Formats: sequence, C-alpha cells, structure tokens
Amino acid sequence: MEHRVVLYWLLVSLAFTLTQPGAITFANWDAPYGFYKDLSTWLSCAGAFLILITAYGIIEWRRERLRPIHPLGAGILSTFTILLDYWAEGFIRGEMGYGSSNILVFIIGGFIGLLLALMLLFPMIIYIFVEGLDGFYYSYDMPLIVAWLVSLAVSATLLVIYVKIRRGRNSRNREAKPLEHHPDGQKGQNNGESLAE
Repeated sequence: MEHRVVLYWLLVSLAFTLTQPGAITFANWDAPYGFYKDLSTWLSCAGAFLILITAYGIIEWRRERLRPIHPLGAGILSTFTILLDYWAEGFIRGEMGYGSSNILVFIIGGFIGLLLALMLLFPMIIYIFVEGLDGFYYSYDMPLIVAWLVSLAVSATLLVIYVKIRRGRNSRNREAKPLEHHPDGQKGQNNGESLAE
C-alpha cells in the first residue's frame, strides 16, 4: 500500500511538472498576452491531468489498492486548480478572441492543451538545456519558473522515495523466501536428515 501511495502522489506532482514547458510554448505561439495567459494555459493542462489522475485513483480505491482519502485529495486539488485557472483566464478573456465561453468548454480545452503540452515536452526540455530558462520564459514569468522548479523538486523527491521503497520491498521478499525452495537449502536439509539417521 505504501509504495502505491507514493506513486500516486508522484503522478499528482507530475501533473504540474510535465505540463509547464509545453504549455508555455503553445501559450506564446501567436502573441504574448502576459503572465495570466501563461499561467492559465499551464493550469488548464495540469487540471486536465489531475482529472485523469483522480479517475485513476478512484479505480485503485475500488480495487482496494488506495484509501479513499487519496483520490479525494487529488479531486480537491483538481477542482482548486481548475477554478484558479478559470479565474486567471478572466483577466484576459476576450482579448484578441482568447478565452472560453463557459467552464465546460474551458475544461474540454484543457484536455486538448494537455495533449499538446505532452507532445511538446521533450523538445522544450532540450531547448531549455541548450538555451537556458532565460531563452524560454518572458521576464514576467518568474513566478512560474519558481513554481515549476518547486514541482520538479517535489517530483524528484517522491521518485527517490518510491525507488527506495520498491528496493526495500524487493530485498525483503528475497530474504523471506523459504529455505527449502533454495537448491542449497534442500541439499543441506537432506544432509542433515542423513546424519540424523
């Protein structure tokens, strides 16, 4: 159960980590609208990702692999992210035809954005390594850079914890194997029986 919990919250953190580079890229394809355009595009992609993770958590809960608190927490975070995102879009809604007519269209657009963000992820990661963060973000995106680095650190920490738990679990399973299933163990057991006779 413990490793599944860590894996689940790793996926939650990746909803923010994996979506920002691609989201910022297509947010600025036409013309930079400013900070709120980049913020709302990123959060719409992350919100769509979180909806999928919440659905996955419900399935795992039904299979008794997760406690209900985990998909519930992801669902609350998903709702908060989408509402914050819709609020942020309100600052620029209507400018040059940008914005959603209602929140349902907004959520559907988030799934389309999520697909684009994931498609652009690896090219943009390479671009960031080559050009640096300054060549990728506008100056007003500093809060988004900080948020992305924090999400990256959280994801890396959870990944390390998950790997350690899995390794510990595998080593315990190997140590817990009955001796009689090991060829040397059977040989030693047979020799002991012969000596006893």
